[in-house]
Amino acid sequence: MLLAAGSAVAAAGLTTGVSGCEAAPVSPDPPTEAAIDPLTPVLIGQQALVQSYQVTLSAFPQLAVQLSDLQSQTTAHTNALSAAAPAAASQATAPDSGTDPPAASSSMQPVPPPVPPPDPATAVSDLARVVDAAARRLRAAALRADGDLAALLGSCAASTTCHARLLG
Repeated sequence: MLLAAGSAVAAAGLTTGVSGCEAAPVSPDPPTEAAIDPLTPVLIGQQALVQSYQVTLSAFPQLAVQLSDLQSQTTAHTNALSAAAPAAASQATAPDSGTDPPAASSSMQPVPPPVPPPDPATAVSDLARVVDAAARRLRAAALRADGDLAALLGSCAASTTCHARLLG
């Protein structure tokens, strides 16, 4: 008897819950042309990382043996991500073309060029922090992405995490 009463209550609750779901579906607004591609901040960060390597190597050429391969891999990651996400690539490079990037968030603000540190040890330490931040951005983007793009981002994140470990 108790089981039958519980079933009747559950059925009544289920019917009430289902009737509340009959509202007309709301369709999202179509995206605007000014919408920011989710990978744009990732690519801006990658470009800043490539620039950090360039500034560091220009200031301390003696670090070329330690940093050149890492810089080449970072450049390859950036190029692969740009090819996989052309809309983000065009938004990430918009500041260089003399146009303002789409206004969306503080993460879209142009990154100022890095200033070389006073000595090679500080340069490597500073670069390790920038590389670690890039790895975190790549991991977060990989978790939000789907399919081949998720795989590419995950691969770049894993490699960049190794770079941070090598520098740290």
